[in-house]
Amino acid sequence: MTDAKSTGWPFTVQAAYVGLTLQMAFGLIGLAVGFGGALAMMLPQFWGLVAVAAVILGLTGWVMARFPRRERRVRWGAAALQAVLIAGWLVVEWADAKLGTRSFLSLNVLIPTFVVAMLFTPAAARWFDR
Repeated sequence: MTDAKSTGWPFTVQAAYVGLTLQMAFGLIGLAVGFGGALAMMLPQFWGLVAVAAVILGLTGWVMARFPRRERRVRWGAAALQAVLIAGWLVVEWADAKLGTRSFLSLNVLIPTFVVAMLFTPAAARWFDR
């Protein structure tokens, strides 16, 4: 079935939207697990991580909700959010002394990189530029 909102979307915009949807799905699962862990441990740093995860999910949902508006700032906002997610993951890996080749092959890097690549295609640029 096709969605009435997405029928006129170029393939690259649809692919970026699917990438954001995957991030939301994995993020919701991670938030549920993190919330359970924070309840079990009752440490403030775990609640901070849960709060950060909730903010990231909220921003991702906000960007996804504005995709049909086709505004240029939505495209750039989505790309900036993905860049922050990539940088954040790599900083966490570096701080844990685990930064290596596998860090760059993680879904935490591959999905946002895919979304940014799809948003920077000429078709997506034309679609968001109206």
